[in-house]
Amino acid sequence: MQIERKKSHKITRLLVEISGIWLWMSFMYLFLNIALFITDHITPIPNSIKLPVLLLIVPICAIIGYANAHRNYIRSYDLYLKNRSDKQPEDVCIIHISDLHIGSSRTDTTIKQVVENINKIAQQKQKENIKTLTIISGDISDGSAPVLPDSYDELKKAEMPVIFTPGNHDYYQGIENVKKALENANVIILDDENMIYDDMGLNIIGLSFSFDVNNNEYKIPISDYLNNILIYHVPELWDELSKQKIDVELSGHTHGGQFYPMNFISEKIFKYNRGLFRNHIKDDDKGDYNSYLSVSEGVGTFAAPIRLGTHSEIVVLNINRI
Repeated sequence: MQIERKKSHKITRLLVEISGIWLWMSFMYLFLNIALFITDHITPIPNSIKLPVLLLIVPICAIIGYANAHRNYIRSYDLYLKNRSDKQPEDVCIIHISDLHIGSSRTDTTIKQVVENINKIAQQKQKENIKTLTIISGDISDGSAPVLPDSYDELKKAEMPVIFTPGNHDYYQGIENVKKALENANVIILDDENMIYDDMGLNIIGLSFSFDVNNNEYKIPISDYLNNILIYHVPELWDELSKQKIDVELSGHTHGGQFYPMNFISEKIFKYNRGLFRNHIKDDDKGDYNSYLSVSEGVGTFAAPIRLGTHSEIVVLNINRI
């Protein structure tokens, strides 16, 4: 890992991946042993059953979890947003991805797979005369290996605008390195900035990541005449900002817990752990509206390249105006 942080090599990348899997398996063996120990004191279990359970379950789960972590799962939602303008905006689809964690375990192969899938989605939407945007809500970098100027060049093949706002891992190998590589890949970076797509009726706001969300003095350029899309890496702030005409917040960070039993722990830590959430806001001045929070389970993985109970997720948000 120390070598990888300075310069990435095929051998050290392989060793990091193997050690990540072994770390996960060790944790699962510990967890399983504790479960069997407790069960054995309630109802004795014959060794002829315990031994196969210990030897087979964890490796089988590792194979399934590894395959699951490297196969994109496309999840689609319909969102119904209040039309704030005096004209009918064009139909739009937002592809939400997060937490690619490109580094030692995940390389440009991960980006290539994602680009192939988002291009397929965009081509299908084009047939329906629907415009498409892809938004990455942070952690494109893992921080486990240096970010080179061409690290994200596969994103050049995306057939729609790609927008990015940083997450915490994007700072570990230097946020300027990440931004330079993204600029080289023709990605739009919104870091405490906004961009207006008037024809789509969207005001897209990228809120800078803060390591102390409670003290984050955010200044958000909210529009009264467009639908406001907020990109913020951590699924926080939504309860407050949804009442300030934020129609959609796009977040990640949690990985949905990534694998059992961390899923349950993650649900206790984060109020909004994964999935799509909706608030119906009553506005006496300009009428009621829906506000949504999309928390992606992420594309990549952290530490162990294993997913059990979660997916390597691409979220498709179909925007409907009402």
